[in-house]
Amino acid sequence: MGYQAGQSREQIALFATSLEDAVEPDNLVRVIDAFVVGLDLVALGFTKARPAGTGRPAYDPADLLRLYVYGYMNQVRSSRRLERETKRNVETMWLLRRLSPDHKTIAQFRRENGPALQASCRHFVKFCQDQDLLKGQWIAIDGSKFEAVASRKALIREADLRKQEQALEESIARYLGMLEQADVAEEGVLGIDRAAVQSAVEQLREEQTRAQSHRQRLEQAGQTYEVQGEEQARLMRTGGGTADIAYNVQAAVDTQHLLVVHHEVTNETNDLRSLLPVARAVKEALGCDTLNVVADKGYSNAQQLGQCEQQGIIAWVPIKRTVNNSGQGKLYDRTRFAYDPSNDTYRCPANEVLVYQKSNNHLRARLYGTAACAGCAQRSNCTKSRQRIVTRSFDEAAMERSQRRVDDTPQAMQARRQSVEPVFGTLKHRVLGNARLLMRHLSGAGAEMALAVLAYNLKRVCNVMGSAQIKIKLAAG
Repeated sequence: MGYQAGQSREQIALFATSLEDAVEPDNLVRVIDAFVVGLDLVALGFTKARPAGTGRPAYDPADLLRLYVYGYMNQVRSSRRLERETKRNVETMWLLRRLSPDHKTIAQFRRENGPALQASCRHFVKFCQDQDLLKGQWIAIDGSKFEAVASRKALIREADLRKQEQALEESIARYLGMLEQADVAEEGVLGIDRAAVQSAVEQLREEQTRAQSHRQRLEQAGQTYEVQGEEQARLMRTGGGTADIAYNVQAAVDTQHLLVVHHEVTNETNDLRSLLPVARAVKEALGCDTLNVVADKGYSNAQQLGQCEQQGIIAWVPIKRTVNNSGQGKLYDRTRFAYDPSNDTYRCPANEVLVYQKSNNHLRARLYGTAACAGCAQRSNCTKSRQRIVTRSFDEAAMERSQRRVDDTPQAMQARRQSVEPVFGTLKHRVLGNARLLMRHLSGAGAEMALAVLAYNLKRVCNVMGSAQIKIKLAAG
């Protein structure tokens, strides 16, 4: 018995299949099309949203947006790969009605429409809220490092610039020494080309000047390194504990359906200063009076926790205390000192009372101490100084309330782990395909993440509502 045989490549079909028949009714491309049709591209700020009156007709930004959302849903982000997809993929043929823009046009659209892409992402969040998919009862916030275009080879450190300056100085001195020897010796004995040596010295001095100005620029900016070609990126700890050139992406996820309510691309190397801006943006997006947010101890910032409470944001964040490394870590830790709110004092392990002494506005803290340290028998276990000083943040009470909420509601931290962490895993592995970002600087990274989050949210809503239902809602909306 033979094998199944296909048709001859020269066979002419009497009834050709239309693109409409080639795409299933519940295909995600139909959801993408319905979403883009409902957008006001002019109001969102897309370039060329209004066709020009003269010249060659441009591609409709709606078609390029369709193509990019489809690409990010399917781990196809390169403009050249997207161009190939338009020529061989039935789904993209249906989506763009057989249009095939060149890769330069595709890349230019993403490069020029970063803010508009972010606005489109916010528009879909508003749609999800209108469909009662965002309850806002629990919002989980976390940050994750996404590798930038530049690699570690583009890293220029201040210390390396100093070494380069020293090496150039030694080379210049060596060449000048050759010229001095030629002056002492009889003309032509050493066979030195004076013009060539002097030209080399001038080139070395120019390189030395560039290295000096680069180092001084870093010093003025308070930086110890710079990433050449991607100055806004930073050296960060990424997966596996290694350091790489990356951006810190903050995401706020509604724990009900794991939808991303808000995201930001930052170059902060940690999350300490991100709780308030992200939570405030979520509160504005949802239009709620109060908001419950949960985050890990990387967001333990007393000042921001206090400001969150003032703005109606209730945070579940575990307290992260700095470790007392004085005396090789053998001295009494701060937790050994009990605070008495009734009289604003601390009691030390020796049962002495530490009273308020002064405030430090730079540290945003109140300082407590006692004169009893001088004759205390436990002083060697407590401090290496004459007196032990205990600091209490101006917003210490807000931190303590946050810790009590975490202790009283352990399911809050569990909800955080089961929501925002899987979302980051999906964005990295299922949307970006375990690859670096393709666009440079915060603006480019922001455009890419907007497309990634939009593709994720669209796909997630399709899983929750079903393709048929979401098409109906988008068409009605």
